[in-house]
Amino acid sequence: MVPVFDASAAQHQLVPGELAAAVEAFLSGWTARTGIPVEVWALPPAGVVPHEAAVVAYHVLVDAFNGVQDAQRVSVALTAGRALRLTVSYEGRATVPGHGEARLRARAAELGGVYSTTVTAGTATTVSLELPLAASR
Repeated sequence: MVPVFDASAAQHQLVPGELAAAVEAFLSGWTARTGIPVEVWALPPAGVVPHEAAVVAYHVLVDAFNGVQDAQRVSVALTAGRALRLTVSYEGRATVPGHGEARLRARAAELGGVYSTTVTAGTATTVSLELPLAASR
């Protein structure tokens, strides 16, 4: 497993309204430390995601990257419309994401959302988060 860092220690980087910037900074630093490329398919524009949802998404992202092991590449998509959707996918030796999975699943449920981890045949992992946004705007 590639050590990343504790998301709570990095939360200070998450400025309200700037989720995409915090994600880009995290991914850039992670790639520099690990040498594993990250494909970013989508990020929401600034100011679109309420801060409470952004904090949960950021923690899920960091926790997912704590589980990356022996991957050739990692893909990330983060979109915001009526819901905030985060997907982190990678192929490689599949491990359980970081130790905060139960806490993050409960936090997502508190916000009316769903957090899931799917491991396929021990070689592919997909971490997904969906949080409703329409009511919180």
